[in-house]
Amino acid sequence: MLVTAVLSVSAPPALAQKVDATTDSSSMRSLAQDSSILTLQAGQKIAQEGTVAYNSGNFILAVKKFQEARQVFNQLSNFHQELVTAFAGLDSKISASARDRALRSAQARDEATYNLARSYRASKQADLAVPLLVQVLKSQQAQRELGQKSYTELLQIGFVDLPFSGQREAEKKPGVMPTAPPPVATTTPELALVSLAGGTNLMKEAETAVGAGNYALAQTKLKESRNLFNQVSNFYQDLSAVFAGIDTPIANSSRDKAVEAAQKRDDSTFQLALVHRALNQPEMSVPLLVQVLKSQQATRVLGKKAYAQLVELGFSDIPYKR
Repeated sequence: MLVTAVLSVSAPPALAQKVDATTDSSSMRSLAQDSSILTLQAGQKIAQEGTVAYNSGNFILAVKKFQEARQVFNQLSNFHQELVTAFAGLDSKISASARDRALRSAQARDEATYNLARSYRASKQADLAVPLLVQVLKSQQAQRELGQKSYTELLQIGFVDLPFSGQREAEKKPGVMPTAPPPVATTTPELALVSLAGGTNLMKEAETAVGAGNYALAQTKLKESRNLFNQVSNFYQDLSAVFAGIDTPIANSSRDKAVEAAQKRDDSTFQLALVHRALNQPEMSVPLLVQVLKSQQATRVLGKKAYAQLVELGFSDIPYKR
């Protein structure tokens, strides 16, 4: 037994033998009981509490419950997946059972993640919903109902602007109901930060700070914009991969936005390097300039500017004449 194995390492042999001899396995608590957190039922109970909180308008409690449920389901899925790996090729029944439990736990995790995103959105925190919805889409893919619902949420929030053709085709078929509600037109943008516009606003604030001689504030804003553009670029890359071969307009639009966000990230990085130079911190500028050069390559305008800065700093001594 596991208890015996653990005690044999950490306790004297006599104590381990005593526990082994006196412990009745029938009296030991099972994970299947309601008091255990490591069961699908326990996670479902927490998720149900989140649903009740959401429906009653208590979005703070809903966020807390769906976060907890998501963590439980994710742990369960990972643990069962480890069992699949351990018994692959050794015992097909154990491996198949563990795989089934891993899949069910992963599905429950994605549902909790989706509901967590909806709770954030309901509490006017749409920026926190975006990465969660992208995660669900990556896991579920665009053809499945939960993936389509997640994309619709992104469409309503304003992170994407093209409807999914798969949903449009489904609505045209007689007797087939759309898998997600139609987007709701809103006059007020829900995203305050996690967007191309949010990062651009941070860069404008940095420019204003530089004009006022407040280089410390400029540093902060440029770091924030750089990190934000990097996140946004990754999100759009994920969306492009999800819709590749499924919906070409969405895949292309997402790819274009990923490239645009990456370009703005490099712009922020270059400006941050210049601010470090203005503060007489050349050691902080060099790695940023190398990053820009690596991303932009030496043939593009920003790459050339980055290399010229490296020459001015003395990090490189041969000008690039092309």
